[in-house]
Amino acid sequence: MKLLIAVDSVVTTEILMNAVESRPWPRGTQARVVSVVEDDKVPEDVWRDAGYTADAVRQEMRRRGEQITALTVERLRRLGIESEVAIMRGDPQWIIPYEARKWSADLVLIRAHNLTDFRSLMLGSVAKAVVRDARCSVEVVRAVRDDLKVVGNGHMKILLATDGSEQSAAAARAVAERPWPGGTEVMVMSMVNPLVYSVEEIGLYDGGGTKRAHRAIGDAAQILKNAGVKSSGKVIAGKPGKQIVNEARGWGADLIVVGTQDRRGLKRLLSGSISETVASRALCSVKIVRDHDARRTRWPACSHDGSD
Repeated sequence: MKLLIAVDSVVTTEILMNAVESRPWPRGTQARVVSVVEDDKVPEDVWRDAGYTADAVRQEMRRRGEQITALTVERLRRLGIESEVAIMRGDPQWIIPYEARKWSADLVLIRAHNLTDFRSLMLGSVAKAVVRDARCSVEVVRAVRDDLKVVGNGHMKILLATDGSEQSAAAARAVAERPWPGGTEVMVMSMVNPLVYSVEEIGLYDGGGTKRAHRAIGDAAQILKNAGVKSSGKVIAGKPGKQIVNEARGWGADLIVVGTQDRRGLKRLLSGSISETVASRALCSVKIVRDHDARRTRWPACSHDGSD
């Protein structure tokens, strides 16, 4: 597995490394820790000391490279993950998806930089761009505790959303084929239009919506059958994005997993994305699985037991 970890600060690095350390990884996993230096983020004193020349950016890149190497490489090595650090200059909204594609990453880990004003339910611009533009799966990571940990319950609680589509099946396989810490729980959730649900429940109409939701849960449960996790299912009436976020919050999920279908150009601009809505509004981490993950082969055994 090839894991691209996008960092921009000490706090972000700590949060993402806590996410990596919270679970086992397939044997042979490689990590590329990427940090993009933007000119306007270089401290003013560095510009001044460098005489306002390009050397200021090079100094900041060297400093950040040394700092990130010290914070990541040894921790990854202890997990059995071979790693390298890459410091780049430019616009992270473009460079991170490009680098993930160029390196053939399987998964990008990026922190959710939630804003603190009335727009607090929106993702930061870089994370939003990576979710939208990366060709591989993306996990938007949020700390759930003051110590920057990303697991709040002592073991992983994963909410897997499904609608019975191939994209949802790919998301279920992404969970089933990955190693997880002992005691991990997976709740499989499917949504039904509230009006359809109501009239079907009282017997006025049978459009099969509720049956399809239960069948989708059953299909996902079959995929998870031999994954070594405890699973349960739940059908809920309501708008998918909102209900996924609300259920994850009420259940205390550590991670939401949703499938998505790649859309490009005008089609993407005109279509709403449930996965992007969930990534923006959830209070926990969110993994968005690209539908092409269904064609990937199974990962080899994990590289450590997840007890760190």
